[in-house]
Amino acid sequence: MDACPYRVFQPFLELNRALIDASTIIYMYRAGYFDKVARAVDLYSLPEILAETGHGDLHVKPIDWVATSGANDRKLVSCALGLRWPVISEDKKILLRLERVGIPYFNALMMLHFLLFRKSITLKDHSMHLRRLKQCAWYSRHVLEFGKNIYNAILCQEMR
Repeated sequence: MDACPYRVFQPFLELNRALIDASTIIYMYRAGYFDKVARAVDLYSLPEILAETGHGDLHVKPIDWVATSGANDRKLVSCALGLRWPVISEDKKILLRLERVGIPYFNALMMLHFLLFRKSITLKDHSMHLRRLKQCAWYSRHVLEFGKNIYNAILCQEMR
């Protein structure tokens, strides 16, 4: 990774609204930073996905999307493809499909780094939320390594 590469932050700079999946809502909620993300980004989701979370008090705008019947993840992908909006999800199948068509995507770990990048949380808060996130979510070694590189790039950018 280049020293403090600007291009790595481009998706963060452009993120102002996104579709969000139930699992990511749940992970960020349990880790204690969902509300901070919701203040930084306009979040949207399908009503059936919001119902999956079990939380009725979320700051997520329901979006009606007419899609073929099927699983909620298929409906979310259909919505993302139609609107060309970024997606926040933990589902690898969703993220791979979006990557193929060039739609930005994030997971709960990246959204935690996003908050640090935007200076919406402190390093101490980041550390606490990361510890909580790792207690409720599982990430592969590759994803954790990528996340650490983003984290280090944010720290490097701060030092400039």
